Amino acid sequence: MTDFLKIKCLTKKEQEKILEEIEKKIEQKIKDGILTVREIRDIEHMKLCPLPDILDVQSVFEKLKI
Repeated sequence: MTDFLKIKCLTKKEQEKILEEIEKKIEQKIKDGILTVREIRDIEHMKLCPLPDILDVQSVFEKLKI
């Protein structure tokens, strides 16, 4: 899994710890049969989109421009 986590307010060590926890949870889900390796790869290649409510907030601010 590539490093996808970049949080400016966290140190490199803190980010690595979070990544390790994520990888452990993924491994456990594979072990429990909840996810397959193929499903993990599919998720890995998905493009993330902003949440709809975030888009709504931006449109509200755009309407308020004077």
